[in-house]
Amino acid sequence: MTPTLNQPRKSTDSANFRVDLQGLRALAVLLVMCYHIWFSKVSGGVDIFLMLSAFFLTSSTARRISRGERPPLITGWLHRFSRLIPQAAVVIISVVIAAWVLLPSNRWLELIDQSTASLFYKQNWYLANHQVDYYDFNTSSASPLQHFWSLSVQGQIFILWPVVLAVSALVWKLFFKRISFAWVASAFFAVIFACSLVFSINITADDQQVAYFHTGARLWEFALGSLLALALPWISTLPEKFRRIAGWAGMVTIIGSGAVLDVQGQFPGYMALIPTVAAALIISAPARRAWANPSGVLSLKPLVKLGDLSYGMYLWHWPMLVFYLELTKKEHASFLAGSLLIAAAIFASWCTTKFIEKPVIAWQQNFGFPRWMPQAGLKAISQIAVVAIGLGIASLSVTAWENNVEHRRALAASQTVTDNPGATVSDDWDPSPAALTLPLGTELEDEWQMPGNSCAGSNDPQDERIMFCEQGGNFDGSPDLVMLGDSHMQHWSSAAAAAIEESGGSWILVYHPGCRYGYTVDAEKPECADFQEAAEEYVTNLAPKMVLTNASKTVADPDEYLRSPGEQEVMVDNYAQAIQPFLDEGSQVIAMRDTPRFTYSIPECVDSNANNLQACDAPAHELLAQVNPVQEFLADHDYGNQVVSLDMTGLLCPQGVCKAVIGNVSVYLDDTHLSKTFVLSAKRQFADAFREATGWK
Repeated sequence: MTPTLNQPRKSTDSANFRVDLQGLRALAVLLVMCYHIWFSKVSGGVDIFLMLSAFFLTSSTARRISRGERPPLITGWLHRFSRLIPQAAVVIISVVIAAWVLLPSNRWLELIDQSTASLFYKQNWYLANHQVDYYDFNTSSASPLQHFWSLSVQGQIFILWPVVLAVSALVWKLFFKRISFAWVASAFFAVIFACSLVFSINITADDQQVAYFHTGARLWEFALGSLLALALPWISTLPEKFRRIAGWAGMVTIIGSGAVLDVQGQFPGYMALIPTVAAALIISAPARRAWANPSGVLSLKPLVKLGDLSYGMYLWHWPMLVFYLELTKKEHASFLAGSLLIAAAIFASWCTTKFIEKPVIAWQQNFGFPRWMPQAGLKAISQIAVVAIGLGIASLSVTAWENNVEHRRALAASQTVTDNPGATVSDDWDPSPAALTLPLGTELEDEWQMPGNSCAGSNDPQDERIMFCEQGGNFDGSPDLVMLGDSHMQHWSSAAAAAIEESGGSWILVYHPGCRYGYTVDAEKPECADFQEAAEEYVTNLAPKMVLTNASKTVADPDEYLRSPGEQEVMVDNYAQAIQPFLDEGSQVIAMRDTPRFTYSIPECVDSNANNLQACDAPAHELLAQVNPVQEFLADHDYGNQVVSLDMTGLLCPQGVCKAVIGNVSVYLDDTHLSKTFVLSAKRQFADAFREATGWK
């Protein structure tokens, strides 16, 4: 989505510069901003910008090569990045400071990594490699640096494209000097276009999320811009009327693409040809400012002025939107708020362009060295200085943030059980005001529980449908306990494992994220049906003394009938059928009540309400049924002591309030899963409840 800066900005600077293309930049960035801010969509403007950047780069370089000049490599790289980095560094520094102050700490580590990735033009690969998964904490919160992915792709092309042009020039001089350089370069870019487009179509069909950020899937858009630049002299000989009509068709297509096409879900495969070809039609239209031509509209002074600011507008609008939504806790910006955000982005761009970019350019041009030194060398030195200073200052801000994280880790490590008693907190506990709440938001990835070791020997499921299996304790035949279910069984596993191991017993944990054992399988999750079938067979063959499962199912949100989450808590609908094979083998089944779920991240809420933790609590009757569904189920079934109930609600929701923090320990690691730190602090309470329910000694 980033406008390139490798072209002069004023028509007086170059006879080849087209003012209307500044207007096209402005149109594209305005569409990007409007769709991001008001519709939470993408518009296809990114594809236009990528194509335009290659168009300008190829046009200027091809002219130099045709005149017999050497294609600039190192000097070209320095020129472009010395223009791009100053504003980008300012935005990254601003985001680092704002995120450090405003965003909860559980998002810091990701943003620290993204800050570095954005600064060094590899953000697209970071996003491609960190796709949404079940255990990702930040999938619901957009990153204020996410938009740097397109800058990264563009930066990578700015390194690659001059090399392609240089190789084309070498081949032309050695073998094809009799024909135009444009034909030789076009052959290279045509191959890149065809190969990349085929790759883009295939990877978009197989993994669209990765394809969207993949440089290889975007190369053809740059190649299209280069092919257009090389073919434009020939295209300009076509009838003006035909090119004018095509230009207007391109204008209408660009404006309507975001509304009609699923850009975010279908790009960058063949569908991305629509906005890029539309932009090519506009560029190919007669470059006259008459109102009958698209260039006449795009050459309007306001659009041209915005085109001058388009790079900064793109840089600023996204973090402004993300921080606005974060602070207001809204999902979308209203028309008024969105208008103010657009105005703020334009103003911020004007400031950074006027007070950062232009002074830096002027400084490079007037770099003070002795006159006898080569001017090209002076310019290169000044450009290297700009790149080094920009990267250096931005890196320092990121490093300062990282050091703060490490300092907090050191403080947390120095705290004692007295500072963070968790579930063992006593009525007369006097908390230290300086003690940090554990676990730290930056350490939540370590709070998922996987006690023991991978299942081995006779306990190895040997079934590909069972992906997660852990074991521990002293095995002498069948395991004493099998924990079976989804992540809500997993998050009690450390306490259950400790209770069994204290008595010299053995245990196995078999689970699959998002697949509640016995629950009706969602048609969109066939892996859950596979897991349930395989797990039933596996546990039945083990014939353990006890099987621990989640027997009820909680939810977080009111339903379409406005029933509260508590009114929706029910038994797993196929529970009786699901546990019968275990009962037939003589195993005792422990039917555990599900954990309360929240609609918000508990660590984020705790971070935001450090002085008012009660704001993160919720009444138990709103989150859980008035009567435990497991008790009602057992009352209707004559299982005797072969099926027993285990309910830890009293631990999580003392005195009828489901707590966010107990004993200076965050109970949850997100909105629905218990933290390992809290569960380990509750080992004694869990063991007591477990023994009381089962009679286990």
